[in-house]
Amino acid sequence: MSTPHRFLSGALLGALWALGCSGAPAADGGHYATTLPDGGTATWYRDVLPVANLHCKGCHTAGGIGPFALDDYDTAKTWAGPMAAAVAAKRMPPWMPSDTCGPQFKESRRLDQASIDVFTAWNAAGAPAGHPEDAPLSEPILRSLEWVDQELTYSVAYTPRADLTDDYHCFAIDPGLATAQDVIGYEVVPGVRAQVHHVLVYAVDAAAAKAADDKEPGEGWTCFGGPGTEGDMNLIGGWAPGSPAITYPSGTGIKLEAGKVLAMQIHYNTAAAREPDVTKLKLQFARRPVTTAYLVPLADASFLVPPNAMGFTPSSHPKNFPNIFGFDVKVWGAFPHMHQAGREIRVDGPQGCVIDIPKWDFHWQQQYFFTRPLTVKADEAVKMSCTWDNPTSKYLHWGEGTEDEMCLTYLYLTP
Repeated sequence: MSTPHRFLSGALLGALWALGCSGAPAADGGHYATTLPDGGTATWYRDVLPVANLHCKGCHTAGGIGPFALDDYDTAKTWAGPMAAAVAAKRMPPWMPSDTCGPQFKESRRLDQASIDVFTAWNAAGAPAGHPEDAPLSEPILRSLEWVDQELTYSVAYTPRADLTDDYHCFAIDPGLATAQDVIGYEVVPGVRAQVHHVLVYAVDAAAAKAADDKEPGEGWTCFGGPGTEGDMNLIGGWAPGSPAITYPSGTGIKLEAGKVLAMQIHYNTAAAREPDVTKLKLQFARRPVTTAYLVPLADASFLVPPNAMGFTPSSHPKNFPNIFGFDVKVWGAFPHMHQAGREIRVDGPQGCVIDIPKWDFHWQQQYFFTRPLTVKADEAVKMSCTWDNPTSKYLHWGEGTEDEMCLTYLYLTP
């Protein structure tokens, strides 16, 4: 088969996925039942803390990126109203796909209704503590890699820029591979968790990375939509606060070619004090042959969003993307990407909706893997549609800048 890497030109450098927790708390709202289904009153230790451990404390913990910590009852009580409102409105935990579209996703962050009712009932009851002995015996431990073949980082600590709230910075990391390896898992270990909002890792040409690095003094270079390097690139993976180590679907992996370097893009959200950061990347390579997976982009670079156009969808959408391989492929996941003017992005396959993000938010992007792969046959196509809000007086078009836009989805697929 031909290698899809040749389709990953510099025009397709935009796939940002996996962002974590930030933002101000929402206002309290609504009146809810004060009791649980069993008739008891919801308490922090017995009812709320177990849910918070599983779904909230990856971000909302001491030193985390969340704007407040849920490590103790006294702090949590002061946020009972905003938390109840946020989970009832399904703004938290961050999970953007529509529930009415697509297959089931692995590791969904969406709370079920019973968990939502726990927060709202606890708030309505006055946020009682309950009994400490009712607390879970231990907090969950995020999944880690079974083994690690390489632990990599950049050479000099980086302090986020003082003039930016959101600092996107790339670092070149050389894995020094003499032969190609299949990446089947990876883990990101942020240096300063309160600053590191997300991480993306690309495989790029060494000369291209050096050229980008040489344009700016100090360690690394400024980047936004992608790694900001010329030539071909390949997205290896990404991380968000609260994410465990990532393992790709069993029997699959992304090939990392010898001689390539990794461009690690880090989004620093620096509302708090800026500190020197050294973030690490752990890689896990296949120990036996795997099916090579590809992150293949569906990209519409031809759109033009008029000034002051709200809810604008080009007349050419949905746009068809035929199966370029000439044989059946399995689609294991989807990774949509737009920029800050995006409103909605949707992908449809032969069997119907694959993924729909109806309320796009640049700061809440994430990777999405399916519980079972979808099949796209050799003679079938995938469709993608994007919608934008453009309140400015300028046309919006494809580009990697902060004021440009994209309509892009990567599909993780195998033959």
